[in-house]
Amino acid sequence: MNPTDASSNSPTALPTEVAEKRAKRFWISLVLFLFVIQSVIMGSVIHLAIGDPAFAVVPNYHNAALNWDESRKAALAAERLGWRVNLSASDVADQRGMRALEVIIDDVKDNRHIDDLDVTGKLYHHAHADQPVELELKSVGEGRYLVLAPASLAGLWQLELAIDGGPEPMTKSITFNVKAG
Repeated sequence: MNPTDASSNSPTALPTEVAEKRAKRFWISLVLFLFVIQSVIMGSVIHLAIGDPAFAVVPNYHNAALNWDESRKAALAAERLGWRVNLSASDVADQRGMRALEVIIDDVKDNRHIDDLDVTGKLYHHAHADQPVELELKSVGEGRYLVLAPASLAGLWQLELAIDGGPEPMTKSITFNVKAG
């Protein structure tokens, strides 16, 4: 008796065609399984990137990058002129979620307050950067500018100020924290 004939007659031995089919199914299934895993991971990443408001693009960032020299000059104008720009936010918000923001602009060199400027800004919560709020701050004298802003959420906030009416246009970016409670 031929040794190959004995092995082919054993109950555990499979015909060659059946073994090949099982191997093909295994390898094709493995490739498809890996493809499905990769697709699920990529779908999750795309969902997070598109659906999460914390992954927002800063408005007008492209134009600021193209005009970097002017943007940088405006951002440094307050320091160059010797002006100090301070922000204070009230500790509490009213029932509508409005919070008082006060910006004080002083000329440190001449030791005087700067009034009669046009101060506007964009306010947004860091977790909701895709929802900026346009603000216009009103001068109330002695270098103080006030606004009631919708800032009820606790966490980090960003105020992007644009100050016009001075010797040169200027911008100031201020990050502040609103505590819970």
